[in-house]
Amino acid sequence: MSEATQRALAVVRSGQARFRAHYLRAARFREDTALADELVAEAAPVLEVLADAFAFASGSGPRALHEGYALLNLLARKAALLGATPSVALALPSAIAATLRELGCFVDSSFDDELAIVALEGYCAARDERAGDTLRRHAAEHQVALKLGPRCVGLFLAGQHDESDLSPTLERVARDLLRGDALSCLLDISRLHPVDEELARALGRFCAHAATLGVCTFVFGAQAGLREQFRQWSLTDTVTSFVDDYPLAQTQALAAAGLAMRPHSRWAPRWARLFFPARGALVR
Repeated sequence: MSEATQRALAVVRSGQARFRAHYLRAARFREDTALADELVAEAAPVLEVLADAFAFASGSGPRALHEGYALLNLLARKAALLGATPSVALALPSAIAATLRELGCFVDSSFDDELAIVALEGYCAARDERAGDTLRRHAAEHQVALKLGPRCVGLFLAGQHDESDLSPTLERVARDLLRGDALSCLLDISRLHPVDEELARALGRFCAHAATLGVCTFVFGAQAGLREQFRQWSLTDTVTSFVDDYPLAQTQALAAAGLAMRPHSRWAPRWARLFFPARGALVR
């Protein structure tokens, strides 16, 4: 290792140690101080680029500053994704500015405000992204799956989901089909939009897994594109049946499990007529 490289590494290590001390003083909450080690490692390239920006001539400074701001934005995003509190958006730029001054850089006071704006922008963007991901996962995990009758399951998918979010739910329902010794499944995707190619593959895998368990799947609400893909994958007729009318889809799913709906008689309990006005009682 050359002497110049050793000096550069020594400066980086010194900068990291100084940054850690300043960050721990500026951090207000335990959630933020617990992330010190990880943020110190991520802060090294930020300090290196910004220190170079102040060391070079004015002609090279703006580009290096832009790169430093981009790295600081990523550092603040990293802190947000790790669960840091909003105060970290002020602690990070404060620690970086103090570290640069201790390393001998002439940093004007207006530079502190610029760093704070860059860090706050990155933090807020990541927080919004994290909140959106959490809501999408929560929605995907709480899709409606219930027993329509003995050995007959209904899965009602709704919303806008990525394949990666919805696949765990489909796998969980497939395991429930196995544990419940199911014979049929009603898959309602009429409120699932849009169904892209990746999500179509996930739905196809679910139907194929159900078929290996001896479960016939009746799909309601499928668009023409999804039906064509299922035909290409040989999932129609023997594995999956597409039905355009929901009452018919429910009737066929129940029939595949050896069940039927008996219309209510005039002497049926009042609560039964209120809850099941159209069909009546479930019978074998």
